[in-house]
Amino acid sequence: MPRAAQNLSFVRLSLPLAPFGHSLGHALALLGALTLGSGCIPKKKAESSAPSSAPSAPPPPQNTQFNHSATLSAPSLSASYARLFPIGAAMEPTQIGVVGDLVAHHFARLTAENAMKLGQICARPECNYGAADTLAAFAREHHMQMTGHAFVWHQMYPAWFFKDGDKKATISQISERLRAHIFQMTERYADVIDNWDVVNEAISDSLPKTYRDGAEGSVWYEAYGGPGYIRAAFEFAQRAAEAHDPTVKLYYNDYNVVRPEKRKKIIEMVRELRASGVRVDGVGMQAHWNIEWPSAAEIDATIKELAAENLLVKVSELDVSVYAQDNHDTKVWQAAIADSPELQQRLAARYKEIFRVFQDNAKVLDHVTFWGVTDERSWLNYWPSRRNNYPLLFDARHEPKPAFHAVLEIARDRTDER
Repeated sequence: MPRAAQNLSFVRLSLPLAPFGHSLGHALALLGALTLGSGCIPKKKAESSAPSSAPSAPPPPQNTQFNHSATLSAPSLSASYARLFPIGAAMEPTQIGVVGDLVAHHFARLTAENAMKLGQICARPECNYGAADTLAAFAREHHMQMTGHAFVWHQMYPAWFFKDGDKKATISQISERLRAHIFQMTERYADVIDNWDVVNEAISDSLPKTYRDGAEGSVWYEAYGGPGYIRAAFEFAQRAAEAHDPTVKLYYNDYNVVRPEKRKKIIEMVRELRASGVRVDGVGMQAHWNIEWPSAAEIDATIKELAAENLLVKVSELDVSVYAQDNHDTKVWQAAIADSPELQQRLAARYKEIFRVFQDNAKVLDHVTFWGVTDERSWLNYWPSRRNNYPLLFDARHEPKPAFHAVLEIARDRTDER
């Protein structure tokens, strides 16, 4: 497969640790924190990571009053899977008062949907850790571990990082800012975060090239003149881990990992980094899948191939769209589907199929995290089109769905020690 002209070469920097972002400032309001999660819904061909939205049916209204009695009386999802792998969910601090009890009962892990991303925390040089601190405090209170998401992502970054007054910042300036941020975050959350998504979505879906470049929206690639920022981020994360938390795991995270052509590029990148002494512990599969794709065989092959590379494997962002006919090449989205018992049974069968694969690979899965908690607030209600979606285990009323019971059934089928 053709590779990008530049390799991952990067001049190693030995820079002093400078104070960075200790005062509270104004955080970035990113599209209401609802419009983008991380990644995209795959289809039959490679697609861009954030296609334009097309208007359709509006999402369900956001409520704040729910009766969680049925949800809290159901067997705990995380407890049911404790002998297989930890189960987590992504959420935002604003959701704690709405679904905090549900999350504490059913999940053992947390991922910050947006609150720990660089562009959110450091929208201005005076970084604001308030939202991230709130979520971390909730995790500590409920004895949960967290995934740190994410140090580097091309869709959420602070513009000032790449500027020096009216000029473009140099690679050395950008690198020092990134290094300081990674050290600050690693130290601040060392007691609660056990793995970091160091780089998110750096690999291109385009077959002729390996890395997402400036034409695909990567300001990082453009600023470094190639993929050197990937090496920089992992080197800084490795040094930060050595200084503050030697046990923390360092991941590369992406969508479409189930596609052999993209997975090959990811594995080649990891091999190159490791060969030069850079630590990469694992690969996160985002798992923004749909009710028909990918097949169980494709999921199984992906997990096994990554594990064969001596990589930790995590399912980092799981949801299942009911829209299997979306075309990300032509940007034509399937018309809104009304919810129905039949649709929920199809979704339940699909989740059962997926979790059967996870169960079969439990010994090599680090953890499985859902991208969201309830259908009410899923990002898929807004992307790639405004229409109701039903991708999670709890419905818009926060009640367990047939999919929840299907997933629970898999845990009961076999609870062998990992």
